[in-house]
Amino acid sequence: QRLSTFVPKENDGVNVSSLSIHAGNDSSKGDHTAPQAKATLVHTDPHFIGGFRNQHMRFVAFVNYAVSHNISQILLPSLRWGDAYTHMSTLHENLFDVKFWNVHAHSKGLPRLVRYDLSILEGVEKLSLEAPPCWNVTSGLYNGLDEKMLRDPNTNLRRIDTLGLIGSPDHGEMFSHCKGILPDAPDSEMNMINNTTTRKYTHLIPFGGGTGAGHLWNQYNQMQSARKSSFDTIKRGNQTVEIYPEHVSVEKAIFQLLQPSQVLRDAMEASLIGSFEKARRNSTIHPLNSSNNDIEVTKGDAYPRLLALHPRVEQEMLRHRCARFMENNLTRVFDRLSTYPAFQANDPTGIQFSF
Repeated sequence: QRLSTFVPKENDGVNVSSLSIHAGNDSSKGDHTAPQAKATLVHTDPHFIGGFRNQHMRFVAFVNYAVSHNISQILLPSLRWGDAYTHMSTLHENLFDVKFWNVHAHSKGLPRLVRYDLSILEGVEKLSLEAPPCWNVTSGLYNGLDEKMLRDPNTNLRRIDTLGLIGSPDHGEMFSHCKGILPDAPDSEMNMINNTTTRKYTHLIPFGGGTGAGHLWNQYNQMQSARKSSFDTIKRGNQTVEIYPEHVSVEKAIFQLLQPSQVLRDAMEASLIGSFEKARRNSTIHPLNSSNNDIEVTKGDAYPRLLALHPRVEQEMLRHRCARFMENNLTRVFDRLSTYPAFQANDPTGIQFSF
């Protein structure tokens, strides 16, 4: 995953260069989420399913579905991230910087994240009959779904195919126009039902759902199958090292644009300043990418690189079926990190590791 470089602020009494955690772009300013009257992908599940990493994989598959079907907008309020412990969820914008995403989305070939606007994304012509909208602003769910059942912490979302429920006889045929028509379908302008009295349309296209691992999990696995089956190799000094093949282009673009929200960046910065300064005072660090390993930066004169470590040693993970593939001993984890070639002073990259 993408690693961010942290540098404290100048007003913290630390001499820093122009580096920072990605250029500003706070999501609180500007009308960057305004929708256009065009196809907009909607996530139909109450939130992404799984632990955080598995939710991220499903998010990647969801965005890739939009890209592969020429859908240039995603409905922002349909993106929620879940907490496996409390069965609660939070909005995407609480975790990630939406403006940063939207500013760069077009250049990266990714869809924009847009707010819901009934007058733009849905509507009725010939107002003789009531035509309910497909998005429920109150529940934050697609209309026609059983909110009480889906929000119940005892409901196993892996057994509920939300996509299949939309417009079904048991969940309101009045929402049958909400099933969605992809932009590359014969009617690419809008999803509609016509009769002699009314014409209901929506630009919303639902996706998600599926039982078991679900559609998004299967889509992600299909994305990975497109990568090469063999490892790539790189030269590190005199050694040839095997590395995983590059991610597909959509996933690489998502890594670049999915940065933490301003609130989280502020919290991380406040937390890191003390430990960062301690590491700086106690470490002798070689210049990055230096070809001369005899050149050292004296203690206190430079900043070490940071490595984000996510050890999977939670009790429920140790009982999980995937635990057999993981190292569950933290001592061995740190021992391996301390001997990793890239952290050694004689490595060509000039990176030294310190605890």
